[in-house]
Amino acid sequence: MIKKNKIGFIFCLTTLFGSNALHAQTQKDAKKVAVADTSKTEVTQQIEVVRAYKPVLADALKFRRNPNLNDIKPAPPKITYNLLDKRLELNTDIRELQIQKIIKPNTNELKNNYAKIGLGNLGTTLAQLNVATGQDQALQAGFNFNHLAQKGKLNLQNTSQQTATVYGKSIGNTLVMQGNLQYNRRTNYFYGIDEMQTFSNLNPQQQKINLFEANAELHKRTLSNDSNQLAFASKINAYHFNSIFDNTENNVTISADASKNIRLFKAGANAVIDFTSTKNSSNNLSNHLFKLNPYIQLDGYRFSLTAGLNYVNEFGTNQRIHIFPNANIDYALITDYLTLFASLNGDVNKTRLQQLTTVNPFLNTNPFIKNSIQKLAISGGVRGIILPNVGFKAMVKSISVTDFQYFINNIDEKQKFDIAYDDANILNFTGEINAKFSDNFSLDTKADFNQYTLSKQAYAWFNPALKFTSTAGVKIAKKFKLEADFYYQSLTKALVLNYPDPLAFSTPEYNPNTVATLPSFVDIGLGINYAYNNKFSAFIKANNLLNKQYQQFLYYPSFGLNVLGGISYSY
Repeated sequence: MIKKNKIGFIFCLTTLFGSNALHAQTQKDAKKVAVADTSKTEVTQQIEVVRAYKPVLADALKFRRNPNLNDIKPAPPKITYNLLDKRLELNTDIRELQIQKIIKPNTNELKNNYAKIGLGNLGTTLAQLNVATGQDQALQAGFNFNHLAQKGKLNLQNTSQQTATVYGKSIGNTLVMQGNLQYNRRTNYFYGIDEMQTFSNLNPQQQKINLFEANAELHKRTLSNDSNQLAFASKINAYHFNSIFDNTENNVTISADASKNIRLFKAGANAVIDFTSTKNSSNNLSNHLFKLNPYIQLDGYRFSLTAGLNYVNEFGTNQRIHIFPNANIDYALITDYLTLFASLNGDVNKTRLQQLTTVNPFLNTNPFIKNSIQKLAISGGVRGIILPNVGFKAMVKSISVTDFQYFINNIDEKQKFDIAYDDANILNFTGEINAKFSDNFSLDTKADFNQYTLSKQAYAWFNPALKFTSTAGVKIAKKFKLEADFYYQSLTKALVLNYPDPLAFSTPEYNPNTVATLPSFVDIGLGINYAYNNKFSAFIKANNLLNKQYQQFLYYPSFGLNVLGGISYSY
């Protein structure tokens, strides 16, 4: 049986190899026939026969990586679609504006009336009342009253001031009229003392000042789309001033301003007529002025130029005529951010008894009144915006003044002050920074430096070289607001007049007068306001936190630390 199987196996192999040889021989013969036929027809042609690849069992050994039969192909996620039936819009046309309703302001938050009261540690009393009409765009009227009184630690170191004002304003289609009536009353004592006891002042004399004032103003409303119309405004001011020493001053001032655009230029003029009569126990002074200032203004793309003259006529007791230049130029170096400016002008500054007592309430009974002449003032500087809501200004100014005013202590009553005059040249540097970010933060800072050169006096008495003022307000919480004040003044000099010593009068260099130095000082104030609601609020403020007894005028120390607190009500 085994032999039969071997014989069958050999027979199969022989048949297989024989058929392969016969098939190969047939292919070779076919190639030869094709070449022979080509030579007979003289056509050269090459035929390449490519046999299809038939893998054998041995080729399977080349694949040494078996497939992963457990690899499961992830099924695709099932996705659902929600198709919206939306109309196609064409954006090539301009859409119509949708009219929105104007939100009506909440008038409940705006109050017309206001009342405030307060008390302090120095016997300080504060009262304030403001009453006004409702919100009317055509008519406004109201009444204001203010009271402040303090009492210091020195003998009769008392001051008080009351002010009452009635005002009104009417806004018409073409004209605007406004005016007010005011009464101001001030009282103080000449409480000046000398630590060196060069004089005694056991019973300080009292000063009482009354000021009645009236103002009226009329101006034409101009339309923004009509630049060629005539613009004008006029104003009248009158006051009566009197003191306990029978010093009186009456004044009436009328001013007018008119301007009109003529092509590229704007032509205009300002006119002022000022009647002032000052009386005291020793003399009667009629001090009147007439001023006329014609000008031409040219506004360009980046600049504004104004050129004109200032004509001033002094008449009355003294008669003089002055003509000064009046020119100003502004140039925008960076539009809306940085502007350069310069000016050249002169003027007559009237000396008023009413203003002198405001600056120095310890003025003597019979002050000598004389106008100051600002012969020439040249100034230049830069102003602009550093950041949004933050502005600045820097300026330098040179002034030449005839009859410059200053105070000196009276030789007989050293606690009172007289007025003296001298020619002076003043070099001034001024810098300001102002910032306001809504009600959350505000800052106003100013530095003022002056260098005085007088023709006769060694110093500009009681005029400091440097003044620095800064006021800030910060909202520290929803209902709390912090306010701070800072004031610095450099040292000043005071001239003390003395009678000469008969024994030393013959000495050539002898001078009986002495110079006193008032040290520099800092005054810091801090306050906080609490708004309970839109009607009630409370406040507390402390001034002169360093409690320094500084002096702005010789022999007059300040009040020192004083604290004031109170409440306010809006209705």
